[in-house]
Amino acid sequence: MAKVLYTNANLLDGTNPAQPGSSVTVEEGRIKAVSGPGASAGGSHEQVIDLQGRTLMPGMVMGHWHGAYANYGADGGSQAFSGVEQAFLSLSNVQLALDCGYTTLISAGTHYNIDVELAQSIEAGHATGPRIISCSRNYMPAQDAASTMANEELCMTSGPDAFSEGARYDLDRGVQIIKIFASGGHGAPEGMQMTAEEIQAVVDTAREYGARVRAHVSGRQQILDCVHAGVAIIDHGDEADDECIEAYLENGTFVLPSAYVLLRAAELGGNTFGFRNDMQDFDQSCALLPRLVDAGVKLVPGDDFGVWQIPHGDYAKELVCYAEHANIEPLELIRWSTCYGGEMTGVGGLGTIETGNHADLLIVNADPSANIDALTRPDNIQAVIKGGDLVSGSLPEPLAAASAG
Repeated sequence: MAKVLYTNANLLDGTNPAQPGSSVTVEEGRIKAVSGPGASAGGSHEQVIDLQGRTLMPGMVMGHWHGAYANYGADGGSQAFSGVEQAFLSLSNVQLALDCGYTTLISAGTHYNIDVELAQSIEAGHATGPRIISCSRNYMPAQDAASTMANEELCMTSGPDAFSEGARYDLDRGVQIIKIFASGGHGAPEGMQMTAEEIQAVVDTAREYGARVRAHVSGRQQILDCVHAGVAIIDHGDEADDECIEAYLENGTFVLPSAYVLLRAAELGGNTFGFRNDMQDFDQSCALLPRLVDAGVKLVPGDDFGVWQIPHGDYAKELVCYAEHANIEPLELIRWSTCYGGEMTGVGGLGTIETGNHADLLIVNADPSANIDALTRPDNIQAVIKGGDLVSGSLPEPLAAASAG
């Protein structure tokens, strides 16, 4: 790979405010050097690309991904698709996410082991797409013996041993995350609830494989059961209180509010999957977000894109939602999408622009830290770079090879 210098960048490194006039050197798929405003990049470079003030920021991380969803829950939605159809749909959606600036996807549940096989295909170069942190099918508590079932899309069971056995099936096939439904709410049937012992059994089994667990959970006690058991990722956590927040901080738990789908459900007046058609759930989530931010909880964006309320491709609208309705600052939202998301992957070197990290970068024709809405417009995503390679869009014309400094 050529040694490339990106110069005259408005640098958003994933942590700090914008730094105009910065330079970043990329070599062998990694960030070789970062030079602040006015500093010399030093050394020789095979390519020099003048960004002319465009924003250079880390590739974004989607923390809650369902690649096999399309209009899910509506008539004709992907819930009726075959495994092969869902695989092709997943490939199309990951490529769309890449075009939107997401270089890493953390799955929150899939079918037919699609995540693992698609990630392997992308890594082998058979397809172009983001990095994928794979997830299992959904694990839900059975209400009674008659509702017990297991297939390639769902495992509905009861008892610690049964949950552990099911998890082993997916872990043996290579998934990195097991997804459980610890409680209902946030679109899942009310009254559904795993016991603390069942949650612990899944976490213990995942740890044997070096894997993690994420939990769809809304109720306060179930949140605490999950965090104390060692669940790494809390999806939604709508009824968290101060004790839950303290537990998040003590255990380094990542939280994904996924509230945009609640807003759209209320606006569209639908209740598929149990989403309420009023603003109660959304208002509750928005009131909680500033408390989580002030406490220092690590929040990551990602929502149920692909369900009937919110199509794939609208990913950045979730960020705009939090800015407009919960008064979260754009720079903080960028941290969620980059730095915190990179940490949540469990893979080192993602989410920030610093020496030694993977060169997963976006060139943006605007400053999202001034206006997060800039990320919703496709023409603003000038280029997407993954591991130093251009994978979407186009680069500004390079200058002649040069020595800098």
